Amino acid sequence: MSREERDGRISVSPPAGLAEAQAKRRDAGDLMKQDLITCTCVVVVVAITGWVLYIGRPVLVPIAFAIITSYVIYGLAEILRRVPHVGKRIRAGVRYWSAAALILVAAWLATELLLSDTDRMLAVAPKYEATLLALLAKLTALLHLETEASWTAFRRELLAVVNVQALLTSLLGSLSSLMATTLVVFLYTAFFMVEMGRFRRKLSAVMRGKADMEPVIDAINSKIGTYLALKALLGVVLGILSWICMQLVGLEFAPLLAVLIVMLNFVPYAGSLISVAFPALLAALQFGQWNEPIVLLISLSAINFVMGNVLDPWLMAGSLNLSPAVILMSLAAWTAIWGIAGAFLAVPGTVALTIIFSAFSSTRPLALLLTKDDVASPAE
Repeated sequence: MSREERDGRISVSPPAGLAEAQAKRRDAGDLMKQDLITCTCVVVVVAITGWVLYIGRPVLVPIAFAIITSYVIYGLAEILRRVPHVGKRIRAGVRYWSAAALILVAAWLATELLLSDTDRMLAVAPKYEATLLALLAKLTALLHLETEASWTAFRRELLAVVNVQALLTSLLGSLSSLMATTLVVFLYTAFFMVEMGRFRRKLSAVMRGKADMEPVIDAINSKIGTYLALKALLGVVLGILSWICMQLVGLEFAPLLAVLIVMLNFVPYAGSLISVAFPALLAALQFGQWNEPIVLLISLSAINFVMGNVLDPWLMAGSLNLSPAVILMSLAAWTAIWGIAGAFLAVPGTVALTIIFSAFSSTRPLALLLTKDDVASPAE
């Protein structure tokens, strides 16, 4: 008789199926805990990154714009290289510095245009303010509200809130700060261009044996550079066509508004709306009637529609692969962190993150969620 039988104990092993089910449950629980830890770490890292970006925006925004400017120069240099019969004969350094000189000349012309229109903007501010009140008076007469007692109080409150001259004075007062920031951006850009080749060699030496980052860097440079360069060229075309429409209508400050439209072309969705609405609003304030604003609204809407839905997708078919919903969410997130500057940096920053995520197997699912590519259903 065995010892277990003498003690009255019987050893019974669990069935094989039950043991296997218990092991699967343990594995599933461990996997769930690991996923929970991973999600928590991701949320913490994202929160810390957002806080650092928000706190450090006085320093980081000029650096980010310098990087974007460097990518525009890179993209323009690549476009120059593709010019038939001539592009490949031009040395790379000549292409890069020619593109940089072109951007510098464009920035100087825009600054000169803004400075030359400063006094004229302040002079017409009272006229625009009076026209605004006249248009509101016509609107209230149309709606039979001109005899209401609230109209006088409403006009008084409107003048207290919407002071066109005060708004223009405040806007022009920040011009010196904007010019200083622009100078810092160009200085950063010059140093980035000088250090471009050295940085690639240093990064390759540091990452040797860990990860092959050169293809990732090349993909980021190619996609973002091409996107920004084409956006800049399309913005110039859009600005010229918009300037022609505004000039035909007789709108004041048409060249300055054309420059603003070129810059707003880098802001997805919201930039097109402002490019149409702002000139139409100024036309209403200048002319005091609705004929010119309506003509301008229709013409600018048609131009933006053709540019945004025909030329833009045709030229950028391979340079941008983001979901429209992701573009809107990134626009909202970057604007909340960096303000107006974030609106300009939303798309390039998201494209860079998508390329980096797609380079590593652990983050490749995130890259798939950011793109507009579809996946086959299980039934297929």
